[in-house]
Amino acid sequence: MKKKLLTFLCLMATVVLAACGFKKVDAGNYLKTSFSGVDTKGRITYQFNTEELITAFLVENPKADAKTESELKAAIAEVKISPSKTENLSNDEEVTLTFANTKNLEKFVTIPSEKKVKVTGLTAVKKLNSEELAKLVSLEATGFNKKGKAKVRINDPRVASIRFVVENDGQLENGKDAKIKIDGNFDKVLESNGYILEGDGSFTLPVKGLKTVADKFEDAKNKDEVVKKLKEEINKNFGKVDFDNEFNNFLVEFIENYPKKEEVSKNTTENEKNPIPEDLKKEIDVNDKSEILVDKRDNIVDEGKQLGKNTKGSYEYIDYYVKDRPKNLTFNYKYDKNSPKDMDDFIFIKTGTAIRKEPNAKSGVLKNASYGQKYKVIGKVKTNVSDGKAEWYEVSFDGKLGYVLTTNAIKREFDWHDMMKKVERTNKFIREAVEKNRKIYVLDDYTPLGGGSGGNKDKYGNRENQSERGYLSSSFKEFINIPDRAMMVITEETDKYVKVKIDVYDNKEYYLQKANRKILKDTGIDKEISRFIYVDRHSQNEMIIEKDTSSGNWNVVTSSFVTTGKDGSDSYATPYGAFLIAYSKPVMQYTGSDGKTVAGDAKNAVRFSGGGYMHSIPSLFEPKETRNQRKAATAKKIGTYPESHKCIRHYDDQIKFIYDWLGNSTPEDKNGFRVPEVPTVMIVK
Repeated sequence: MKKKLLTFLCLMATVVLAACGFKKVDAGNYLKTSFSGVDTKGRITYQFNTEELITAFLVENPKADAKTESELKAAIAEVKISPSKTENLSNDEEVTLTFANTKNLEKFVTIPSEKKVKVTGLTAVKKLNSEELAKLVSLEATGFNKKGKAKVRINDPRVASIRFVVENDGQLENGKDAKIKIDGNFDKVLESNGYILEGDGSFTLPVKGLKTVADKFEDAKNKDEVVKKLKEEINKNFGKVDFDNEFNNFLVEFIENYPKKEEVSKNTTENEKNPIPEDLKKEIDVNDKSEILVDKRDNIVDEGKQLGKNTKGSYEYIDYYVKDRPKNLTFNYKYDKNSPKDMDDFIFIKTGTAIRKEPNAKSGVLKNASYGQKYKVIGKVKTNVSDGKAEWYEVSFDGKLGYVLTTNAIKREFDWHDMMKKVERTNKFIREAVEKNRKIYVLDDYTPLGGGSGGNKDKYGNRENQSERGYLSSSFKEFINIPDRAMMVITEETDKYVKVKIDVYDNKEYYLQKANRKILKDTGIDKEISRFIYVDRHSQNEMIIEKDTSSGNWNVVTSSFVTTGKDGSDSYATPYGAFLIAYSKPVMQYTGSDGKTVAGDAKNAVRFSGGGYMHSIPSLFEPKETRNQRKAATAKKIGTYPESHKCIRHYDDQIKFIYDWLGNSTPEDKNGFRVPEVPTVMIVK
């Protein structure tokens, strides 16, 4: 018995000595915190800088083996961090971060039970009251007195994203104030621009410039001409039919609402719906009281220049965008419901504007373009006003050429040439690897609902979330973030590092710490990729192609507009790179603000990098009626600006096609994961 007890005590002593044999560093020094937002409304982000902590440990303990390093990394991941406060923070305020699940980590390093940090760097805030808010906008009233309609024009770009609603719109009256209110919750938008709203966001502006109606028909200045034109129109439509009685009855009703012809105030002209830029002041006579009359039936006031075979206009081009498509690319769409067919180069209307007959602000209006609309663009031209400096986009629509001021639109494109260039680059990378008998690996670094906060952003805009550091040298200092599912080959391997080559990132070689060797997975790829998905984050669109093995040409399967991720405090930009599609699944669920509770879902999800999926319109769990409304509102935003949390949103029918097109090579998978029938690569520009 004594012998067994002695043996047990010796064993315990060995364990204790092993555990205490490490020279410990303070883990609290490697907790990185940052603050964003405005003063009093700030937010905190936090995470352990895992790689720096491990590196510091290895420096102090050079004899630590790979197993120890792996155990340390796992212990760091177990730690739970709870801040005393996460939002509504103020400069100089103190936040306490409490650590839990630290037992395993304490075997290797020292870690305090809590750490206090001081809030710094929040933007100075300006309270925006009703009076100040009224100075940022102007009211444009149109129509007739007591029946007037209103548009709120934003004069300050810092609040350009805010929507306003006008009370009693459609019943406005000259000389009376219109009550205006912010339409929705735009607290975060205001905060990002240094404002905090004080009050309910309502204010008033005076109504003026509405046309008046003559009290009596006899008061109308051109009543004879009106009657003549009415009779001519009726005769044209009805022939020689005796309609005098009917016409007289109609006229009695008509004359009560007949508008009196009068001069229109300059405030209601198209030229002054928006503030006049400096470079347009030479082109506009601000005292010009002329009116451009718009035909209400189709919004067209001028027929414009009809297009023939020559798509060029008569003005000198600063840039000419029309170009030939790649010769080895065909366009035999398998699904084209959402595919713009003749919009390789286009403009996105970012603020309501007029499409004019000529490139100058006094030219006739062909059409009024609204926010979000897209038009084929031919090129960029200078104004045809002498000494003018304004630039205009030449657009094509309805068989006509028109001109849009460049400040009111964003040039975008379906860049088929760049797509084919990057497709060839990736396949060249694979060919060279196969020729050298090198395996194609993929970085497998995905933890569902994991990855911590965003972390540092590299020169490509990629964050550390669900990425690993690729160092520029074996000194492990400068680095880029290599996202999950990125493809690479191993060019050198030592007991300290794994050297890899990645085609996307300038075709350079990067150093991974040895501990990350285990997350490099062999893809089994031994030939060129025949299917690609190309996503353009700037233009918010997507092109999908596959190779015809018989002809050697590439064919466009489908194309569409999409919504990509927005880089922010609680979201990530869709990562840049080339990624091997992991799998698809029928439904993707996502969590709420706590990061734990499932709050909603999206159908037909295709995982391409970390928690980044292609998927349908997402929606929170809620009553069917409300859910459908929210989905419809989200669908309208596709093709405008990035606003997802990392994923790529699609029209429901578009992603369903892609989901089916990818196929399923793993029908027996217990999790229902569908690995594509053919290796498919997504390229994110």
